[in-house]
Amino acid sequence: MGIGATARDVAAGDIPEIGVGMLGYAFMGKAHSNAFKKIPYMTWPPPLMPRLVAIAGRNEEAVRNAAIRYGYERATTDWHDLVSDSAIGLFDNGGPNSLHAEPTILAAQAGKHVLCEKPLGRDADESYEIWKQVAATGVKHMCAFNYRFVPAVRLAREIIDAGELGEIRHFRGRYLQDWGDPTLDTWRFHAVEAGSGALGDLGAHVRAAGRTRPAPRPPR
Repeated sequence: MGIGATARDVAAGDIPEIGVGMLGYAFMGKAHSNAFKKIPYMTWPPPLMPRLVAIAGRNEEAVRNAAIRYGYERATTDWHDLVSDSAIGLFDNGGPNSLHAEPTILAAQAGKHVLCEKPLGRDADESYEIWKQVAATGVKHMCAFNYRFVPAVRLAREIIDAGELGEIRHFRGRYLQDWGDPTLDTWRFHAVEAGSGALGDLGAHVRAAGRTRPAPRPPR
């Protein structure tokens, strides 16, 4: 059976299943887990039936509680367990930016489809390297620019692609967050973990209408 269920598959109860391994149990881990649980009835018929196999995180107690709360079969503090688990067909990386490269690349090289939160890497070079190595494996891969599917955003993209606005020379976007208190101790405010700062991390949200993957770079 190919990927994607038909009405006959639904009637027969033969919707193919895919095991999900989630890296990250906090903000995005919760959001993605919630989305996976809604796929069976929000997307009908579902192309695949998500099975929440395992979730990984650094804090043992917190990730164990997250597994119970979100409905994962087990929890682990070592993301390598997700990569090596044959029951997992989709690796979802919702970890900090500093953990986007290695786990995502290794998961793809292990034959798992990968979904990585934005920004893909901490800078342009790291992002391109992740895309290049993952694309070479042939798995399905995506960076979570979910706003690109909003009808208004897709219309804007179509208008631009059609040349109706002429050549775009300048773009101004705003992305406002009320939680960004500078006294807050979060990895998002540390360059080593977050990377390029507001432009790369928060600016990625207003890039939703852009390419689905980095454009290949010319030789240096």
